[in-house]
Amino acid sequence: MTTETTVESCDRRLPRLTQIESPLIAQLAAAIGHLRTGVEHADPARSLPPYPLYDASFVTCWTGDNVSTATGLLGSLIAPHARVEITSYGVLHQDPPSGDALTLDLTTALRNPPEDPAVREVMIASTGLDQVVHDYVLATPGAVEIAERTVLRVLAQAAAVPDQTVALHVYCRGGRHRSVALARTVGELLQAQGASVSVTHRHVHLPVVENAR
Repeated sequence: MTTETTVESCDRRLPRLTQIESPLIAQLAAAIGHLRTGVEHADPARSLPPYPLYDASFVTCWTGDNVSTATGLLGSLIAPHARVEITSYGVLHQDPPSGDALTLDLTTALRNPPEDPAVREVMIASTGLDQVVHDYVLATPGAVEIAERTVLRVLAQAAAVPDQTVALHVYCRGGRHRSVALARTVGELLQAQGASVSVTHRHVHLPVVENAR
């Protein structure tokens, strides 16, 4: 496959990727492009101009197809200097955390564990802090990919504002299962990259909200 054909294929997928990701994908592309060229700049944003053979569209597409590799590359540059505050909550409780933040909406992205009749009783009595719930949520199709892409968004934000703490708000309907499990997972992935991470679960202690799909 020639470079020209590959770029065309990537360009076709770029609109879909940018719809899924935050606009910060541009900063992520810049940082990954910086790493791929081997140019040593203190600020990854200086890598925004196109490089020979690898323009921003190509790098963004490559990132979408190689999430784990991109996480490792960007993490090695950014994560050791990143400070991240993650808050999970449930939108049905009407008191979301305040302030500007990246957001991860799980209200419809993943199945609400108590809605599964096979495990309903266990899930009602448990939260995302319990391993049985954590494992169930992470086994839901798409959950791991959501977590990995969220890590990339956080690292991209950290690259864009290196002197600021990055806030991430993760929410589902009730704030006990999906949001808690994904907040935990994203935090663990970031910590494994070397980031300083705090995780707060705003509504994990509250009762299950019935019909909280």
